[in-house]
Amino acid sequence: MHQTVKTLFRLFFAVVIFLITIALFFSVYSKSKEILNADQAFQQAKHISLKSTMQEQLVLVSNNKRPDQAIFILIANNGFISKINCEHYLQDICTDEYNQIHTRQIKQIDLLKIGQFNYIQMVSYQDSRTQKQQQWTYSQQQIQQFYQADISSLKYIIFSISLFALAALYVSIRIIRNFKKFLSR
Repeated sequence: MHQTVKTLFRLFFAVVIFLITIALFFSVYSKSKEILNADQAFQQAKHISLKSTMQEQLVLVSNNKRPDQAIFILIANNGFISKINCEHYLQDICTDEYNQIHTRQIKQIDLLKIGQFNYIQMVSYQDSRTQKQQQWTYSQQQIQQFYQADISSLKYIIFSISLFALAALYVSIRIIRNFKKFLSR
């Protein structure tokens, strides 16, 4: 009985290792494809325009502290619509003054969705504390630079995942070569 449980556990462990290996290689493939098609994805970007209404008040929340450095576009008391990389907006939207504060009520926001990335083209909001109105606009060229920077950082992520995938492949091959011995240990 003890040996059967041990064998089943090792079999389950081997299956998990094989699945992780496949998932890592699939991730490398899909992210590599995303990098290769970056120019085409930029050309096919989707424009999304949102406005606050009485029923759905949009709020701009940013967090410029790691590990969750991001801008969130929220529907008040109802979850978020979009999560945007804060790295490109550290000078104007992702400031310490508004860090994790829900006081920026969006009047209108135009987003550009390129693949998995979202970018702000224009945002107009009012601070509910000070009643100060603010508007930020970003050119197509600026957004293209933001996108190229994100794609460049994606290359480093792919390299890291590739190393893990190769290590997982090595372990998988070792398990397959000595499968009977692996199960009976």
